[in-house]
Amino acid sequence: MVPVGWSGSALQRRTKDLKFQQCFCVVDSSLRILWIGGDWDDFARRNGGQAVLANDVLSTRLTDHITDIATADTVDQMVTAVIRTKGVLRMDYRCDGPHELRRFRLTIKPMKNDRVIMVHELRDALQLDPPMRAWSFDPAARTLKCSVCGHVHQPGQDWSDVAVPGGRHPELVSYTVCPDCLARINAAVSNISEGADAVEVGELKLKTGFNDGA
Repeated sequence: MVPVGWSGSALQRRTKDLKFQQCFCVVDSSLRILWIGGDWDDFARRNGGQAVLANDVLSTRLTDHITDIATADTVDQMVTAVIRTKGVLRMDYRCDGPHELRRFRLTIKPMKNDRVIMVHELRDALQLDPPMRAWSFDPAARTLKCSVCGHVHQPGQDWSDVAVPGGRHPELVSYTVCPDCLARINAAVSNISEGADAVEVGELKLKTGFNDGA
């Protein structure tokens, strides 16, 4: 989440002509990818993901393409809960780039034969001008970045959102799931396990009022 109190001019503007994007994948109980559709390849190509195009990941395990154990375990936990309960889980997550903040909604729905469909929808995007400094994944990096909310934890500091126009984002990060996001996900899984038909992990906002059309 972007810090409360930013002005519209500081954030620059909502991305013009925001293209509605949906990516789909069907996985089984072992997280093997059975089908991919929607804008998967388009989004991958535009974000340096040439190694994870549909034809390259079909029949592989979804978690083979997740960089860290914490995020992979969280995905496994959510998929397993949906298969077991036949409920629906929805979760917002950030997938930012140096030039743009992006909020996606992940919906995990049950299917027959212990399978689920995972739908990723681009909900909001906000341009940063000037852009943030680019960053790279390094499994040995001491700076952690949450793969759900996008917040960063540097040694000796609290988790914080460093996505600001012209911001000096840490150059090297390793990914994980921050304590707040992990608690929200665990609570959602608990609720669906107790019989709820559909559970929201929680909504993220790119800035105050943005989701209301500001």
